[in-house]
Amino acid sequence: MPKIVDHELRRSEIVRALWQVIALHGIEGVSLRVVAQAAGVSIGRIQHYFDSREALVLAGIDRLVAHAVAAYDDTVDAPARDRLLHVLVQQVPRTEAGRIGVAVWYAYLASAITDPRIREVLAEALRVGEAECAAHVRAMRGISEADAVVAARRLLALSDGLTLRVLVGGLDADHAIAALHAEVDAIR
Repeated sequence: MPKIVDHELRRSEIVRALWQVIALHGIEGVSLRVVAQAAGVSIGRIQHYFDSREALVLAGIDRLVAHAVAAYDDTVDAPARDRLLHVLVQQVPRTEAGRIGVAVWYAYLASAITDPRIREVLAEALRVGEAECAAHVRAMRGISEADAVVAARRLLALSDGLTLRVLVGGLDADHAIAALHAEVDAIR
């Protein structure tokens, strides 16, 4: 009987190995050989699913964004405040796995400066996140769309800054999350 191969599972395993490589060496440290070693597979298997290093790197950011969107979509029945907090708090690393995920995100952000394909993916993800936050702020406080966008940008900037401080060890995750809760409650 022929062996049934779960191609989606294999792609996911390869992308997880890619993320491990990025967390340790940055995107500049990614090669098909290094990812194959991290995944415990042959370079041929990587090439079967991703025809180039660039395709693999782009698949990594696409999946990172897709995971964040799926987690957010799981909050669809929650109140606006909870959905807003989810967006703001989701990136704050609370575990080692979370720290690795955020480190990978920041590696992609750094690469977006010089890579237009990565920049395009991230810019769209950030636009969508800002629009969602603004909609929740507006639903919570009944303020104008323009004021909601300004408030969303402030909250997102605070979340980014606090996340960076937690990532490098300058702040405890619980304190960062408490600060975000306080800022959401203080929106006028």
